[in-house]
Amino acid sequence: MKAILAVNNLGFIGLKGGLPWRSSEDFKHFKRMTLGKRLLVGHNTFHTLPHLGDRVVVLDERPTLEVNDIDWCIGGKKTYKKYAHLITELHISHINDNSLGDTTFPVFSKLNPSCVIFNYYFKVNTPKS
Repeated sequence: MKAILAVNNLGFIGLKGGLPWRSSEDFKHFKRMTLGKRLLVGHNTFHTLPHLGDRVVVLDERPTLEVNDIDWCIGGKKTYKKYAHLITELHISHINDNSLGDTTFPVFSKLNPSCVIFNYYFKVNTPKS
């Protein structure tokens, strides 16, 4: 299974169940990577997601979860930690943003040192004047 997430310059991945920023580039990247795939998501994150058409969302709380059938873990923090040992690739979108959040990403190299990490860099949307 692979994992995908976005983190800002301060290490935050969330704020009140959502993202502290908006990045259309990162949203397009997320869609491109996960379209047509099976996504594992935790309970709290599930309730903040928009409709993800053409993807199968599997809730982490299912009693008989076959992780071999999952393509991507998409969060949140507890779900990343719970399944870290099964994640072979971690795709991190680094968002050039300094907004404060309330959720940080765990130090993944300590959770799964053998995981291959891919880094991507995106900017936040600039408000229209």
